[in-house]
Amino acid sequence: MTESIVAIRMARNLRYKLTYIKIFETYLEQNSDPEVVNLLKLLLQSQQAEVAPLSSYLRKIDVNPQELPLDDKLMAHALARQDYKSQLRFIYDGLSRAVSWYKTQLVDKQMVADPELRQLLFELGEADAAQLWRTEATMAMLKVPLVLKEKEWDERPRIEPEVEEGWRPRLLEDIGRPSWTSKQSGRWPRPPRYQRGE
Repeated sequence: MTESIVAIRMARNLRYKLTYIKIFETYLEQNSDPEVVNLLKLLLQSQQAEVAPLSSYLRKIDVNPQELPLDDKLMAHALARQDYKSQLRFIYDGLSRAVSWYKTQLVDKQMVADPELRQLLFELGEADAAQLWRTEATMAMLKVPLVLKEKEWDERPRIEPEVEEGWRPRLLEDIGRPSWTSKQSGRWPRPPRYQRGE
């Protein structure tokens, strides 16, 4: 019998969590900055706390959590990050994807049909969102840009937006305007110069 989509997704989710625990432990050994160490310890504790309820749920749906291997590809990507800035960016990207994944699962009918699973997804998503916020706050404090292309935060010139009196976005309002509706069924209105002899 093939595994259900719930079993497949939740088993993969546990694999990622177990892999991230190993990544955080490895990064802890490599870092001495007190802020980075503090963040890694908090992330490690949070991920470890998430493993127990997830493993418990998997056992209920006949998946043995102890048979799940770590994700070697994810581990290789993590170990390629040598300095704390790239490690923090790697963690930030991973947590961003995790939070987005939980949001997607919570609107998937198959995943929320079981109230216990829906509650578990909600709690795990909240926990990862808190970790993401903490990671982003630490990166801001250490002036680590969220993406590699950005310059260091102190070096970037601060540009003040020009404030135009009374300006506001008009897209939603304009879409509903009578002038945007065409007399031709379902077509965009043509500018006057392209309309046939009127």
